[in-house]
Amino acid sequence: MQLIENTIYGDWQRSCLFNSGMKQQNGYGTLLTNSRFEAFLWTQFLGAFNDNVYKMIVSIMAVRVAGAATGSRYLALAGAVFVIPFLLFAGYAGQLADRFSKTRVLQITKSLEIVAMLMGIVALRSGRIDLLLIVLFLLATQANFFSPAKYGILPEMVSEADLSRANGLLELTTFVAIVIGTSFGTFLFERWEHDPARMGLTLLGIAVAGSLFSLHIQKVPAASAVAGVRDRFRLNPFSEVVTGAKEILRHRTLLLCVLGNAWFWFVGALFQLALLLAGKEVWHVSETHVGYLITALAAGIGLGSVAAGTISGRHIELGLAPAGCFLMGVGGVMLGLTSSYTQALGWLALLGFAGGLFAVPLNAWMQEKSPAQERGRILATNSFISMLGVIAASGTLSLLHDVLHWNAGNILLAAGVAMVAVSCLIVALMPFETFRFMMRCLVTLLFRVELEGAEHIPEAGGALLVANHVSYVDALLVGLSTPRTARFMMRRLFYDMPMGRHVFRLLRAIPVEETTPRAITLALREANQQLANGDLLAIFPEGHITLDGEMQDFKRGYERMVRDLSVPIIPIGISGLYGHPFSCKGGDAFRSWDKVWRPRVAVRVGPPIRELVPPEELRRAVESLTGERS
Repeated sequence: MQLIENTIYGDWQRSCLFNSGMKQQNGYGTLLTNSRFEAFLWTQFLGAFNDNVYKMIVSIMAVRVAGAATGSRYLALAGAVFVIPFLLFAGYAGQLADRFSKTRVLQITKSLEIVAMLMGIVALRSGRIDLLLIVLFLLATQANFFSPAKYGILPEMVSEADLSRANGLLELTTFVAIVIGTSFGTFLFERWEHDPARMGLTLLGIAVAGSLFSLHIQKVPAASAVAGVRDRFRLNPFSEVVTGAKEILRHRTLLLCVLGNAWFWFVGALFQLALLLAGKEVWHVSETHVGYLITALAAGIGLGSVAAGTISGRHIELGLAPAGCFLMGVGGVMLGLTSSYTQALGWLALLGFAGGLFAVPLNAWMQEKSPAQERGRILATNSFISMLGVIAASGTLSLLHDVLHWNAGNILLAAGVAMVAVSCLIVALMPFETFRFMMRCLVTLLFRVELEGAEHIPEAGGALLVANHVSYVDALLVGLSTPRTARFMMRRLFYDMPMGRHVFRLLRAIPVEETTPRAITLALREANQQLANGDLLAIFPEGHITLDGEMQDFKRGYERMVRDLSVPIIPIGISGLYGHPFSCKGGDAFRSWDKVWRPRVAVRVGPPIRELVPPEELRRAVESLTGERS
């Protein structure tokens, strides 16, 4: 049997430039025309916007009222006040998100924002810093209860095909709210410094608008009711976090996503704090220009989040994580080395963009793969750990800058180097996802592929993919037609090649020793067992690549693979590659450039065949999908 390998999965309809009948059914346009999802975006946008407007007003008032020396202490205290609720009440927030409808949780917590803003009017009029900080604490508490429901409701509102894009829009609107809210807070204070009641009423109006939008969010049932499980409410919030941590530890990929998300928050907080110092120590600019630096970082994260959703397409692409982390490292290193303010803006935008690529697939994976009845608990635990990362960033900055007396530029440089090192660690921990994404990028670079009928491949359970063999890259094309991990059969001769042995083992290929009939029988039995276990297998029944462009007779080995099993056989037709240098005909790269550089290739998946058919009939089914006749 000819070499078959599964390399990657992905949504070629979008990120690999596939043109399929499903292409028009999914995308950002579809999400943005969904009024229920729009209401959700506006709800969380106005909440994040209001938080940052109020936080900026409190920061300015702290400096104005208390003076520069004492005001800096209040600024640090304000940062702590905003983090503490995420540590104290994360367990409660997770329990509420699991026990009740996440829609109701979002609506009730938004109404609490109105109460906080009513108190905010009193605090603003009094001008007392302690009252302002109390209201800030209430807003942070409201945000803490809002967060697990906000992220947990996404997989209940949208399908997995739209989950990455939904997260991209969520992160984009969040960081846009942060940027605009920070600027608007400054504007509001300067305009109505002597009329705090107007500032308070403006914030109250924003809270009311967000609460009204929340009433139009799609209604979802309580996760505990769907699962038929209702745990007792735990008064100790930390026990809930411990339980969530134990659940996360049982799932390796989930653990890596949580740790990756904590690293993202640690690095983001460290950069934000270090930029405040670097503005004066390295680039010698005003506070306004430092604000532009933070804006560039936040804008980059927002755009990177949208790009991550586009690249991921209909499925969650974890392979973006190491690529994003590496680019963050490059941006951090260059930021630490530059003395130009203009260049710093560009490197910060790159760093933020890469951060969006890094964070979106991690969040989407946690939402999709965490058990539905425990999703709130796991997301709350994730928030708790992420806030520990934020606190660790403050401690790290204090250690490096105040104790070791590092220059802010050196801190940025060290953070960039650390991110490059972490990206290498991620590759070591997630080799399959990284390799799959690299191959996906390679195929996108080489071909323009039209994928049709991918919905015929089952999302779970055993199935046998059967394709014609035109070129040496057919395995990539077949592997990319499904988000599942397919296993392929290959000759032992190729399996044991020094350059490919580790890759083939990583892809769980099934080696076939063709020297004796008994060895072939054992390989077919193993394939039968893998299908019985619910795996996805793929073969080229011709046994070798076509030499003349004509489809060869199918061998009968597939019959023994599916014997006594009720698994479907999925025919796949590949066309458009004969004459390419990767085919046996080859091609002249200078005379047939249009056939070499990104030629159009069709991959068509036919309806499943539910019964065992003879080789001739199966061959005709595959042939009908190629658009060619022998």
